[in-house]
Amino acid sequence: MKSKSLFSMLMFSQIKFYLSLCFLLFIGTKTFAQSPELTVKGDDAEKVRMSQLKVNVKVVGNIAYTTSEMHFFNSGTRQMEAELIFPLPENVSVSRYAIDINGKLREAVPVNKNKGKQVFEAIEHRRVDPGLLEKVDGNNFKTRIYPLMPNGERIVVIGYEEELSAFDKDNLVYQLLSRYPKKLDQFEINVSVLGASAEPAVNGDSEKEIVFSKWNQSFNASIKKENYQPSEKIVFKIPVQQNVPSVVTQNVGGQYYFYGNTFVEGNKMFKKSPASIGLIWDNSLSCKNRDLKKELDLLDAYFQKIKNTKVTLYFLNYTFEKQKEFVISNGNWAELKSILQNTKYDGGTRFSQISFENQDEFLFFSDGLSSLSENLLPKTKKPVYAITSSVSADFAFLNFSSMKTGGNLINLNQINAETALDKLTNVNLKFLGIKENLTLTDLFPMEGTSVSGNFSFSGISLNPKNEITLLFGYGNDVVLERKITLDAATQNTTDINVEKLWAQKKIANLELEYAKNADEIELLGKKFGIVTKNTSLIVLETVRDYIMYDILPPAELRADFDLIKKQDQDRALAQQKNNWGSIESYFKGINAWWKNNVTTSPAALAKYKKQKANETIKGDPDAVLTIDEPVGSAPAMSVVEEDNAVYNAPKIEEIKDKKVASEEVVYVGYARMTTNSSQIIARDGDVQQKLQGRVAGVAVDTRNETVSSLNYSVTDTLTFDSKNKDKIWNPDRLYLKALASAPKEKQYDLYFELRKSQERNPSFYFDVAHFFYNQGDVKKALQVISNIADLGLENHQLYKTLTYTLRQWKDYDDAVFTAKQVAKWRAHEPQSLRDYALALEDAGKYQAAFDELVKSLEVNYYGEMSGQYEGVEDIILMDINRLMSEHPGLKTGKLDKKYLEKMPVDIRIIMNWNQMDVDLDLHVIEPTGEECYYSHKNTEIGGRFSKDFTQGYGPEQYLVRNAVKGKYQIKTNYFGESTLTENGPATVMLEIYTTKAGKVSRTLKTIQLGKVKENETLAEIVW
Repeated sequence: MKSKSLFSMLMFSQIKFYLSLCFLLFIGTKTFAQSPELTVKGDDAEKVRMSQLKVNVKVVGNIAYTTSEMHFFNSGTRQMEAELIFPLPENVSVSRYAIDINGKLREAVPVNKNKGKQVFEAIEHRRVDPGLLEKVDGNNFKTRIYPLMPNGERIVVIGYEEELSAFDKDNLVYQLLSRYPKKLDQFEINVSVLGASAEPAVNGDSEKEIVFSKWNQSFNASIKKENYQPSEKIVFKIPVQQNVPSVVTQNVGGQYYFYGNTFVEGNKMFKKSPASIGLIWDNSLSCKNRDLKKELDLLDAYFQKIKNTKVTLYFLNYTFEKQKEFVISNGNWAELKSILQNTKYDGGTRFSQISFENQDEFLFFSDGLSSLSENLLPKTKKPVYAITSSVSADFAFLNFSSMKTGGNLINLNQINAETALDKLTNVNLKFLGIKENLTLTDLFPMEGTSVSGNFSFSGISLNPKNEITLLFGYGNDVVLERKITLDAATQNTTDINVEKLWAQKKIANLELEYAKNADEIELLGKKFGIVTKNTSLIVLETVRDYIMYDILPPAELRADFDLIKKQDQDRALAQQKNNWGSIESYFKGINAWWKNNVTTSPAALAKYKKQKANETIKGDPDAVLTIDEPVGSAPAMSVVEEDNAVYNAPKIEEIKDKKVASEEVVYVGYARMTTNSSQIIARDGDVQQKLQGRVAGVAVDTRNETVSSLNYSVTDTLTFDSKNKDKIWNPDRLYLKALASAPKEKQYDLYFELRKSQERNPSFYFDVAHFFYNQGDVKKALQVISNIADLGLENHQLYKTLTYTLRQWKDYDDAVFTAKQVAKWRAHEPQSLRDYALALEDAGKYQAAFDELVKSLEVNYYGEMSGQYEGVEDIILMDINRLMSEHPGLKTGKLDKKYLEKMPVDIRIIMNWNQMDVDLDLHVIEPTGEECYYSHKNTEIGGRFSKDFTQGYGPEQYLVRNAVKGKYQIKTNYFGESTLTENGPATVMLEIYTTKAGKVSRTLKTIQLGKVKENETLAEIVW
């Protein structure tokens, strides 16, 4: 019998947990999400909470260094896992990350993002606790907290530095918004302000509680509370010397890095009021929770200012649709405002759909996150004003888009209403560079940057003394100059890492064109320990882990690291593998099987069927306790081999519980469970082994032949119609029943009502999308299913689900994009590259598909992950073989000629799934009654089974060269998911290839499974 991996068994017994922790910290007027939101699946949700928060802030000049130390406590009896996802303001990145290892904080070190992900996942399977902090889409960061032991605590430290914005020419401002849903055992804030010209002022309710005291050259204040629930905003105004540019320098190897800031206020130049405006309103799901009031207030102020104009409204989500034209007269925009207030937010985002018509200017309200297409620069010569109130946004893209068109980025989290209106109504002052100075280099920000009040700059001087003349103006005309004097002798500082500030400014500039500058960004990120799109921060448990994976450890471990390396020169690095190394052995196996050319005569087939029918079960008659049909059995489906077979709607059938002796009966393999006894009776030893680890919380006691601690229930039923129609997940959900009973014209509105309690549930969108698809409303189905892309940032498992569905529904262009994203995020996974190759094939890009399949065999992964990736060669070889046969003329130079030998088969079945930590098994019952699966890989009629995957995504494959007439049943055993994020149930994709008269037909099926299941019928093929 098959035994599950220790990892899967342990993880399966845990409660699934998802924590999205967002900190809302306003620095200057910048917003950093800092109010924690805790979401826990399971009965022990209330047991996990943040118990302590300690924030330390040091302000030097206009730079604030913030460190948040967060303590998470699990008062429950189960081991838990958490994920933190939090956004940071524009141009700010995490530069410190630490977690506690064996009770002591350990600092993280920089690593290539892809390598960090591989190392983290490899070590994770040893059940130890590495830490990884990554930057994901937009300016969002995520990390994992694991394990949270019963009655235990974990500590996470996040640090970053950023520039304070000017409140006015006399003051900088620091605001802290701390709102928490539960009380904290301890809450502490310590603030130190160095070099302020006077004592900082405190506004708000804390004015009497917070008192700054002067000590040496700094002003200090602190708050300490116990059993406290922060719920107020604290505002510090920090005085600065008027009209005196602040400059600091740092000597690094004879190069003088400098950082300065100055207040720039030029004469306002009013722009001509636009006669026509294109208002592009992003109403995708990710924009649902943005600050609508701030955006409408800005529009109201703008229309009152310009009075008369014409506005054309466009909605942007999965589609881009022109809504209506509105005439604004004397500032009256009530009709347009009403529509925006009542806009429904639905679907993913495709910026590629935007079409810029002939308007005088465009107002683009969005978070800048395009979940279903590349972020494309606007194709217009008219100014685009990118306006965002979303804390989680791609500020770099929005800023670059507006800058390139002559508009402005208006970040409503960062600027007040007056400044925002000024950016819309006036031609903004721009930074035009500096007067020629050959002894200055690498000056940032870039030319063309808008200037509004406080302006900071950084660069490198080749001389210890120098003079910079900053130029500002409109268009190409300089209207203002500002001279800055550099003197390393008087401006040198030990309080600020000027070189690192320069690096952050350079990275922010380079990320405006990330694809072009990726390599340089990675080098800077690694050098300075800054998290970027391709640089992460990692914490490993032992010194030997750092040595094995060739990662330089933090300072505290360097002595041990160097000593071990010196004493153990021959210590091997972690083994790097790829599938190409074993491709020949897999090819020989398939080729030998194919050349064996098993055929079954009708007489032999009849004899075999008769023999199977006469077989009887030997031994104890109580070994198999089957009394009736299994609960939830479903009618079968025939798959007719047609070109491009299209599936239609299944019928929704209600599951009827079956009762035996007043007990609800569920059959699990060869055992019976009764709900009132909470036991599984299993006298046969094989049955006990079969049950072991198959059901959540089940432990087999062989002494009294019972299985206790039961946690199992009747789950979903899969249904088919009788004419080879679309097989979907039929979970008998109440929301589907509600939709089915509603009038057709009201179903979409009802969907929004039902969504209120299901918004983060991927299965809800999967179900509802299939509901609309089966009614023939493909457009609405695609709109609904696309929401899955907006449920998680760089969530490859959700994107796999989406890719499977898009391929099945023949939305090939979108499937290529989603598959490409997964291949980019998971470049070390051959399965993800295979998915991308098949999507390319769907889209008619056959050569690219072939090249990607070959590439999937070449990717390197660590040997500890062999269980996840090794064995996919079997499937990829047949993909390559089929692709070459169907599309002759491909350039196959990368392959040895021996692999070009054609090996056509009558039936090929592949089962893929989207989650790594689940165990699914493909079973094919042939017309003879013989079952082909992981422990019986070769059958009498020539059926062949590939490697059994107990870890990873599979896939698993069944082949038969000479199919016999009859019915082939496709089944699966599903042993539950152990992943601890909101990815929903496992999604399965079946690929069914049949060949007749040399012509290949393909059928794709996307199926979502519920909980633990055995012997689940997915489809049948009639040959």
